[in-house]
Parts: sequence; structure tokens; C-alpha cells
Amino acid sequence: MPMTTFRLVALAVPLLGAWLTAGAAAPYRPASDSEVLERLPAGRDRAADRAVRAMRALLARDPADLDVALRLAQWQLQKARATSDPRQLGQAQAVLAPWWNETAPPVPVLLLRATIRQSSHAFDAARGDLEQATAREPGNAQAWLTLATIQQVTGDLAGAARSCEHTQPAASATIATICRAAVDGVAGQAARAYAALDALTSRERLANEPVAVQTWAMTLQAELAERLDRGSDAEHWYRTSLAKDPGDAYTLAAYADFLLDANRPGDVAALVASDTPVDNLLLRRAQADRLLGSADAAVGARALSDRFAALRARGDRVHLREEARFRLALEQTPDIALDLALQNWAVQKEPLDARIALECALAAGKPHAADAVVRWIDATRLEGRQIAALAQRVRAP
Repeated sequence: MPMTTFRLVALAVPLLGAWLTAGAAAPYRPASDSEVLERLPAGRDRAADRAVRAMRALLARDPADLDVALRLAQWQLQKARATSDPRQLGQAQAVLAPWWNETAPPVPVLLLRATIRQSSHAFDAARGDLEQATAREPGNAQAWLTLATIQQVTGDLAGAARSCEHTQPAASATIATICRAAVDGVAGQAARAYAALDALTSRERLANEPVAVQTWAMTLQAELAERLDRGSDAEHWYRTSLAKDPGDAYTLAAYADFLLDANRPGDVAALVASDTPVDNLLLRRAQADRLLGSADAAVGARALSDRFAALRARGDRVHLREEARFRLALEQTPDIALDLALQNWAVQKEPLDARIALECALAAGKPHAADAVVRWIDATRLEGRQIAALAQRVRAP
């Protein structure tokens, strides 16, 4: 699951659950009845397993039981967050099948459908769901928050800022502050965004929020510190966030990138297991192993190559950014990497998307292929020493 998807799912699950009770591609279909889809760990989370089995049994008798379907779909999203396994998103979609093709399903279905749709980069469809949800329930903070996230991912920063403002008063002021800081941080206001988050942590206003919200704020503060060239602060906030949730794949990947930029591949190897099932993390571990001269680099590269081939065979195109980075850093095929990076840029526009597109264009000897990326950086006033240096190299004659 791409990093952006993971972060949105991580935020949606705890918040959406509260509001409900007051990519994804089409659902995966096995080739035969004998195919094993998933092996559940024996003796682990038995109570949760029993609850899930009970919900599935209820839905088998009545697939249109909305309350049970919503709860099971939420559980599938939680599982997707924990495992970074996109199949869980497909299974969540299958649970919502009775309402999936409705033009105006219940608002909770709209929110879940939007979260699942954006995972396959169906951003327009997801945005449509959320615009409908906010029109029907103008006070639905989760709908506004998810809409703001999608608007930011697709480069509509003005729209994202407006959506953040709409999260109040239904959501806490803390969530509204973090939402706006995320937008300001990529719109030339990184220092202001950092100060806003600093005020939250210094006043201990985060303590009453769900862990996913706390780690969102802390990881965002780390990323902002990087853009402001405050390396020690960035490391502090990455570590603090991981202390709250050691398995947060988004934060692990962002921290691994920070360590790679600091030429600390050994620390990446200590942070990420060589057999991680998460593609984003395996990519970073393989990069670190290559820098360390480890034989594990070739093993990781082969595993990634197989995984990307499997994704392509399924028609899954949400991995373009990660595959571009893989082709550039590990396979050293910059022309292929550039094509993938530009395809990705046409769909989503975050700082990491910009950086990878610039790096690929320069490595391929085609700097002007990234002219549109530079124009976006100039228009948004995106900050950061590394992104500025790359953009300057593309501008150079």
C-alpha cells in the first residue's frame, strides 16, 4: 500500500469509527475455490477473530445489514493499516457490495467508499463521494478531513485549506490545527505550521486524541523540521512518533528516508527488517543494504521486482512512485524510472512525488521532462533544501 494510502487509512479508522457510532482495485477474486487467501495466526487476538467471524456469519445471513457491514468494513481497514495489505481494502469493498454502486448510499458508506476508492488513485470518484457527504451532512468532520487529505495529495492546496476549516466545530480544534498545518507545510508556510504543532505538543493538547492522530501530528512535525533543515528536531519527532506506534508504516518509511538522506544506512537496516512484507519499507531496506554492500540488497531487489510484477499483472497502478524509485535506485534504469515517475506525477502531487520526478529526470539526462514539476514547486512555494537543489539543477541550462 502506498504511503499516502496508509496515512489516510490510519487516520480514517479511529475517527470514522467514532462518527459512525454517534490503492483499491476491484475486490480480489481467487482463481479457484482451493486458493488460500490468508492464514490467521492461531492463538492471537482470539476475541477479535471471534468477533469478526460473528460479523461474517451475520452478513452471510443478511448481506444488507448496514450496521454489521460498516463495522466489518472498518475492521478490514484497520487490518489494511496494520499489514499494509491492499487485499484488505478489496475485502472491505466486497462487504459494502450491496451499497457500492448506489449513487446516494448512506453517508457512512460514502466515507468508507471514498477511503477505499482513493487507495486505487480513483481520486475524482472519492472526491465526488466526499462532496456528496459534506453536502448532506455539512457538520461531518471526518468527511471534510478526508476531503482535505485527497485535495492535498492531488495538489489542490486552496481547497484543502478550506476543507480543514470545515472540520470544526464537530472535530476538536487539535484536528483542525493539524489538518491546516499539513497544508501550510507544503505551501511555503512550514515555519508557521511547525509553530502551530509545537503549541499543541507543549500544551499537551494531543494527549486526549487517538494514537493515530497523535502520530499524525508528530510525524508531520518531523517532516516539517526536515523542510526547515532542523535535523535534530526531525529525528526527535520521528522517534517520539514511533514510540507511540512502533509499527506505523508511514512513519517508519519517512524516518528511513531521513536516515538515508543523512547517509545512515546502518540505522535503516536496524529500523526495518529484511523480510518486511511492506513494499515501501522493503524498498528502503534494500536501498540501505545496497549502500552497505550487503548481499541482502540483491535478495530485496528480487523480491521487490516480483512484487511489482504481480501488481502490474493485477492491473494495480498505485505503486508508480515506489516502482520509479526502485527502477532508479536499485535497477539503475533511469529512463524507465522517469516514465513511471511522470505517470505518477499526473495523478498525485506530494513533496516525495516531486522529488522522485526531479531525481529521475536528472538521472535520465532529461531535466526539462520535469519542468511541470518545477512550476508546481514555484507555485506552491514548497520548501526544503534538497527539493530546492534538485529544482535548481533542472532549471539550469
